[in-house]
Amino acid sequence: ESHEKLGGEFIFAGLQGMEDPIRPEVLEAIKVAQAAGIRVVMITGDHIDTAVAIGRQLGMDHDEHGALEGKMLDQMSDEELDLKLKEVNLYARVTPQHKHRIVNRLKEFGHIVAVTGDGVNDAPALRAAHLGVAMGKSGTDVAREASDMVLSDDNFSTITAAIEEGRIVFSNIRKVTFFLLSTAVGEVIVILAAVIMNWPLPFVAVQILWINLVTNGLQDVALAFEPGEPGIARRKPRPVKEGILSARLIERLGGVGIVLAAGTVGSFWWAMNQTGGDLEIARTVAMTQMVVFQFFHVVNCRSLDRSIFKINFFSNKFLFVSMSAALLAHLAVLHVGVLQNVFKTVPLGPEQWLVIVGIGSLVIVGGEVDKIVNQWRKSFIG
Repeated sequence: ESHEKLGGEFIFAGLQGMEDPIRPEVLEAIKVAQAAGIRVVMITGDHIDTAVAIGRQLGMDHDEHGALEGKMLDQMSDEELDLKLKEVNLYARVTPQHKHRIVNRLKEFGHIVAVTGDGVNDAPALRAAHLGVAMGKSGTDVAREASDMVLSDDNFSTITAAIEEGRIVFSNIRKVTFFLLSTAVGEVIVILAAVIMNWPLPFVAVQILWINLVTNGLQDVALAFEPGEPGIARRKPRPVKEGILSARLIERLGGVGIVLAAGTVGSFWWAMNQTGGDLEIARTVAMTQMVVFQFFHVVNCRSLDRSIFKINFFSNKFLFVSMSAALLAHLAVLHVGVLQNVFKTVPLGPEQWLVIVGIGSLVIVGGEVDKIVNQWRKSFIG
């Protein structure tokens, strides 16, 4: 029947509209991502008006650039599309080819691109992205096969939580690497300085093993369990080509190594003069000096940017336990007869301990000064 005939017998009763509301956690997750310097882009097959309405509710179109439709993309060259990609975050009525093209153009900018999707039409973009994320509940088998990982709960906020956790893990790897390398550099400089000045070696081989495998080994493992620092999710992404050791971190690493070496050589020289050249006492002082340096330095490494006086000492209980165990182990090496014979050590007196602790605290002072300079320069390491 024609619509004229059908309409004659009907009475207009009302109009019903339906809305699929945005989940509250998604809005918060997008805010977290944007604060972290992560750009969120919506690419959908829905109508352009729907895309704009949802995008603006999510805060993805602050500058009101609106959305681009797939048919508009077909009329653009890569250069024209690149200009639009810099400012437009919403794309509607797109085909799989459009999604694939957008992902590839974003990669050309040097961005690290992650794509989420659930359907067959998302597969090309999921495969092209640096990281394809398929939906675990609603995703098709094709989408899951094309992706690098599967989001089991289909929740965007899980992605931002994973990014935050990833930043914590990377930050802790950087802290542990810095701690290990800076102490190793200090030990190397001590040995080289002694050889250049034609002094007796401040450590024997077994003492170096003790420093590295026992006291150092316990603390670096504990440092890996450091809780995430406040605001880590709001840090801007690090440069793509920046590795674990940034240029600024290498600079600090060298400075710390010099401080450790100078303090250890100085305490060794002082002990030699104080004891009239007793090499066994002087080596015990030098070894203990390096161990105490590590106690102070591992606390300093709990944050590469924040002052240690702003960090709860007991927030990393594993580190506290490992430091206590390392201290007891080192005291045993100094006072237990069998261990004294193995490690060529002797007990130290109160004056020697005061000098060792006083010199050891210098690494804290140096670290705090460097962090203050970084804050002033707004040049963050962690």
